[in-house]
Amino acid sequence: MIIFAYVAAGLFMCLGALYLIWLGQKQAQEEAVSKRLAVAGVKTLELTGKDWLTIQLERAGISLQATHKRMIGLGLVVLLLLVGLQFGILASALLAVTLALFTWAAISTIYQRRMSQIVTQLPRLLDQVVRMMRTGKTLADSFIIATKEADEPLKTVMLKLQRNINLGMSIPEAFTDLADTYALKELQVLALGVNVNSRFGGSLIDLLNNIITLIQQREQLQRQLRAFTGETRASAVILSALPVLIGAFMLISNPDYIYQMLDDPTGKLVLMGAGGMQLAGMAVLWKMLRSV
Repeated sequence: MIIFAYVAAGLFMCLGALYLIWLGQKQAQEEAVSKRLAVAGVKTLELTGKDWLTIQLERAGISLQATHKRMIGLGLVVLLLLVGLQFGILASALLAVTLALFTWAAISTIYQRRMSQIVTQLPRLLDQVVRMMRTGKTLADSFIIATKEADEPLKTVMLKLQRNINLGMSIPEAFTDLADTYALKELQVLALGVNVNSRFGGSLIDLLNNIITLIQQREQLQRQLRAFTGETRASAVILSALPVLIGAFMLISNPDYIYQMLDDPTGKLVLMGAGGMQLAGMAVLWKMLRSV
């Protein structure tokens, strides 16, 4: 059963690498079309719906050109094939699972840190928008002015909003698109408030002030929660690292013991099973830490 799981995961990773190559080719074609339309003076929104990988990378603030995607995909295919030919299909499958988990963890970490910075910067930007609106400016003009003074990464997020409005999107649609892109609750609340105000009217300044208060209170509660669960998160990190450190110590202090297991077919299965369970445990702990 474990062998089947490894082989299936390896095949899935190979398909993912091939998909990355195809995605890079597709992006290159779309960029060529966009350039031709730009030369003709035609403004365009997204030509097609974004795929899952592109959305995840955009949320994390990672920009990959079409050439980079093709090179990464081709490199993964070659690497997995070489490992499979040299050490067997199980080793290739285990490498595929390891690369997939670490890539997912890295993108998730970058995304969480970026969203945390955005949440911290958002109340200040909204406060500037409120002050601009009190001087008589519209909501769109207020956001454009406030965006110029914003810090990264919030500035990049707001520039996307500004670009969509300039390309003809209505303000509620632009906010909804922004909230859907980044899947951030604070942006979703802001988009919902703007949509409700656009439909039923009301004081937009009071609405923004209430959203500012809500975001600040929620951020304060999250900081308190992280402080209360600091010991638990430290224990999870230690539990994840301990088996790896013990394995490294055994390899250094008594390498013959590990080599004997690698030379024996049953030993290989035991090591791969242990490695797979370790990766699965780390993934579960990581998921639990993200929810805190």
